[in-house]
Amino acid sequence: MQKAAQLLREKQLTVSEVGYQLGLTNLSHFARVFEQHLGLKPKKYSAR
Repeated sequence: MQKAAQLLREKQLTVSEVGYQLGLTNLSHFARVFEQHLGLKPKKYSAR
């Protein structure tokens, strides 16, 4: 999840692109796990 957070902070990839780049195919699961680890959904995290 730290790599996902780093990629989202760089704001060059969408949430979907980050998930796929990390080898994840179930994006809803990615969003759930991301929120559990970092306290925000990936889209809100990347918007801050």
